[in-house]
Amino acid sequence: MGPGILVIVYKGIGDVLLTTPLLRALKKGMPDSRLYFLTRRPSRAILAGNPRLDGVFIREDRPLAAIRRAGIDISLDFMRSSSSGFYALFSGAKKRLAFSFPAGRLFHNILPAKKNTRHYTVLDRLELLEPLGVAPDGTQPELSFLPANAARAGNFLAGAGVRPEDKIITFDITSPREHRRWAPERFAALADRLSAAYGAKVVFLWGPGELDYVKAALALAREKHLLCPDFDLLDLAALIGRAFLHVGTSSAPMHIAVSQRVPTFIIYAPQNAPWSWTPPGPGHSWAQGELDALPLDEVWARLSAHVEALKGVPV
Repeated sequence: MGPGILVIVYKGIGDVLLTTPLLRALKKGMPDSRLYFLTRRPSRAILAGNPRLDGVFIREDRPLAAIRRAGIDISLDFMRSSSSGFYALFSGAKKRLAFSFPAGRLFHNILPAKKNTRHYTVLDRLELLEPLGVAPDGTQPELSFLPANAARAGNFLAGAGVRPEDKIITFDITSPREHRRWAPERFAALADRLSAAYGAKVVFLWGPGELDYVKAALALAREKHLLCPDFDLLDLAALIGRAFLHVGTSSAPMHIAVSQRVPTFIIYAPQNAPWSWTPPGPGHSWAQGELDALPLDEVWARLSAHVEALKGVPV
């Protein structure tokens, strides 16, 4: 039986999704390994269909006993916290890896220094494989959904009168962090311009607690745009996967779009680094600035240039 490997990521859905290339690299470099993931309940769906995984543990379920029964030999902790360190230490793993941090020696015995490089976050994650001698296998995140999810997305689009040849653009205007939100009236105007210039069918997305905010933004638009139904994460992935482009804030739907090989255009606040969160390549672009002052015309100039450049360009 191959080594049991536990990957620990508690953070948001996007952070979990950006760790899936590491799972692919591990399975390619150590094909007889058994891979397990420890995360929080909201990310369960992101991992449920991942063929690399032998099991998913949910932090809220207090899973230490189940983790120990799995036979863990190696842990990779990306949280660098006392709680994640507790699970690594008591998992039974002989090799416990984390990037170096002040209290790291209390929990881990392999603590490489993180390279100070401006690059895509996935590449940061893959650095932790170096002490294991495992090579990266690309940066493409992976998210699988079921035919039922694709059917729900297709039924919604068909019911809204969207034809197969129509250009669909998904909009995610929300974020749990207020400083990442561009003004909703500017997003509404941006959707109007995309509709007028390209005949695009713009679909506004929303998640728990966001519906009223998104409806208020839609009410500010001159054109009639679409409002996503109450979709779960996998339905959302199937819907975004039908899009020509995803536009929005730096949040989970942008990473879902990347997992479905859909081009993106993201509006970043100054506090966020585009090179960390946007994958390299011509399929992805952004605008950045103080969001209270970032003008519509500036964003439109960059977005429309990106749309033109996307013609015939793979992600």
